[in-house]
Amino acid sequence: MGSVIDYIDCPVCGHPDCYTDYYYKTGEEYRGCGECGYSFSAVIKNREKALNQLQEEDWEVNELTNPWGSYKLKTANSIGVQCGSFANEDQFKEAKENVFNEIDNVESFIISRFVDGKIIKNLVIENSKIINEIV
Repeated sequence: MGSVIDYIDCPVCGHPDCYTDYYYKTGEEYRGCGECGYSFSAVIKNREKALNQLQEEDWEVNELTNPWGSYKLKTANSIGVQCGSFANEDQFKEAKENVFNEIDNVESFIISRFVDGKIIKNLVIENSKIINEIV
């Protein structure tokens, strides 16, 4: 399935590297900002119907416009980085606990937040060592 990837200014923090990934054959779309945690997705729930028969109720649309923050996690021996958003502080605390429990396998864990109009980044773990135990 083909898609077009582009970058826009984030509607939450204004950072210019908010990605958009538009699947032109289905009309599905994903957007995300790695700086503040903003995310948007519009995906088809009912794949039994032909595309031209889809109704509004066949779509699932989610948008996180007031995120707590975002994360980047690099584990040992991986070629990629896991990225995602936290909707609230509880999600962050749960993820932090899980990452700390696997610290020997963590190359880096970075938290990014949009606070008082500024992006704040915290390197939490580097090379399996806790650098910053943010809240």
